[in-house]
Amino acid sequence: MKKNKIILVVISLFAVTSISAQTTKKEIFNDIYRTGSNYFAYPGPRQQKMTPAPQGYEPFYIFHYARHGSRYMSNNEYYETAIHMLDSAQQVGLLSYKGKEVLEKLCIGYADAWHRDGDLTMLGARQHREIAHRMYERFPSLLSQPLHIDAKSSTSRRCMLSMFNFCMEIQALNPTLDIAMNASKHDMKYVVEDLSLKPEATPESDALWKQASDMFEKAHDSRRLMAVLLTDPSKVAATFSGRELMEALYNVAEDLQNVPELGISLIDIFTKDELFNMWQGYNASWLLDTGLVPGSAPYYHILDEVVDSIISTAERVVREGTPTMTLRFSHDSSVLPLAYVLGLKEAMGATADLPNLYKRISIDKIIPMAANIQMVFYRKEGANDILVKFLLNENETTLPALKSKTAPYYQWNDVRQYIMTSRL
Repeated sequence: MKKNKIILVVISLFAVTSISAQTTKKEIFNDIYRTGSNYFAYPGPRQQKMTPAPQGYEPFYIFHYARHGSRYMSNNEYYETAIHMLDSAQQVGLLSYKGKEVLEKLCIGYADAWHRDGDLTMLGARQHREIAHRMYERFPSLLSQPLHIDAKSSTSRRCMLSMFNFCMEIQALNPTLDIAMNASKHDMKYVVEDLSLKPEATPESDALWKQASDMFEKAHDSRRLMAVLLTDPSKVAATFSGRELMEALYNVAEDLQNVPELGISLIDIFTKDELFNMWQGYNASWLLDTGLVPGSAPYYHILDEVVDSIISTAERVVREGTPTMTLRFSHDSSVLPLAYVLGLKEAMGATADLPNLYKRISIDKIIPMAANIQMVFYRKEGANDILVKFLLNENETTLPALKSKTAPYYQWNDVRQYIMTSRL
């Protein structure tokens, strides 16, 4: 009997590892813009054909929770830092040909980003229109009806405009839709995380953050990059922070993928290994900050009211039986903890082994620009059970903690119970 238990434990551990081992260095190198982490421009769904619902089950409710689309950087400090440092080097004749080329591109990007701090880009608007269009095509039996749709966004402009673009696209496809759009502080507890909640630090927190900080600093070894941008780095060593410049250029280079109409890129000034190493640091920091790493403070609790709203709204819709849709437009800092609380496989299985954490969870797969989680509810005439399936960034996903004979379709009662108990 004891031997059987050991075998079951080994099998379970193997299953969790298999589920969680999602990303390889080769995979990142094949799409180097993924090193942008939460800057990564929405890639669109890999999955083109949905798994058919069990016979007789039809969708009657969609809960859609999204991050805003592609945006400019939250502020222009990275542009200003990089331009100031490179311009200073140019004034004393120490900027290389490549450095001058980089400075010229920075000036173009900065001119476009001026007074657009955090604003939605044209690509960001297009992303949400395309997501809405695909949703309509995937669920025509539901979305061709004259539904009432409750849409709410964060009070951030980029979220409001993301909501507007999504709603306008789906309204164009079905003019009979009755869409109520709102972006009020009154509703924020149902839309974004509650930053007033501050979960207590754990005994392991400081050591984990020290490890993450060491990874981050090691990744920003700027010696090769400075040798490329400057003719003689030694002449400015006392007054020039290569580490600061490297971080600034990384952020600008990664965000430029969200304004493709500029036709400029700075990604080539880094080696793939440099980008990979910096991405690892950002990835680990995000997962620590959200509380997904064992031993870290459980910051995912800042989303408790949003989650309670999801459950209560779904319960009301199930009870009333009227087909409808709920839309929420929020931020990466809300989508990531929601993916974890819901138990989506892409957010599960983190370990305290930070250098290898990316093999378990990589946030570019969870919170790229325009990231979204869709919960699609199904019912069958004459049946009492409600099924729900989850889409992460428009790809069907699973909940490793729950068993289902009809995966990726799960019993709503099982899902609800899991969500309610997993936060305890």
